[in-house]
Amino acid sequence: MHALPSLHDLPSTLVYAIFMAASGSAAALACVLLAPVIRAPQTKEMLDVAMRTTGAITAALTLTLAFCAVQARSQMADAQRLVQAEANAIAGLARMADRIGPAGRPLLPAITAYAREIRAVEFPAMTRDGRQDTTQLRAEALEDAVYLAAAALPESLAADLIDQADQVETTREARLQAAGAALPTQFWMLILLLGGLLLATGPLYPARPHVVAMLAIQSAALSALVAFVFLMDQPFRGELTVSAEPYRVLEHSLAHRGTAARPARTVSQ
Repeated sequence: MHALPSLHDLPSTLVYAIFMAASGSAAALACVLLAPVIRAPQTKEMLDVAMRTTGAITAALTLTLAFCAVQARSQMADAQRLVQAEANAIAGLARMADRIGPAGRPLLPAITAYAREIRAVEFPAMTRDGRQDTTQLRAEALEDAVYLAAAALPESLAADLIDQADQVETTREARLQAAGAALPTQFWMLILLLGGLLLATGPLYPARPHVVAMLAIQSAALSALVAFVFLMDQPFRGELTVSAEPYRVLEHSLAHRGTAARPARTVSQ
């Protein structure tokens, strides 16, 4: 499924339609075209074996998809925590810059510009392009501003400020590393294998209109579950994706912090 990245950019309803139409059509064609070639004996015993085989494969595929859905949901939750951790780290740096007094106030514009760059530029494009050059420049400018501010602070406060800036960098790297997260290829190979085996049972049934219709409906229903897992496969792409809301909340907080009239405060040593 990693060979179909463009599908993640489509509306989820269209993705469902594509998967269901393709799978339903394949099941119908497999029965209509191959049943006359195979000519399986249409006895009660043969139909019973075919139905048991179809049921076993369907159960295995359903369980596999359920497991993959749980894994994908867990993967998405982990990615959301990384985004929240990064927003918290940036907010912590802003609070510290505000509290250390005049020496830290020049950091606030750099922090605000960096947070805005992440939300507007790097976050939407990182799954395709990875690390953004403009965001990297903002990060380096912020780091330079932190070290410049730290030079004017007592040693303990300077160490705390630099540690917080390092945490901002660490959380960004963790998010970038998770940008390409997806279910292992082996999961998709298993799903495709079970789907192929399910299609292979179609020619065992008589190619009558109602039988063909039921096979197509069954295959389309299972492919809807496959589409659901596919939409959650990459947590930073598509409609079922990690939310950028923590960055928007952070920007609002930074804007308020920058405009609010605050008395000069210095952290006690």
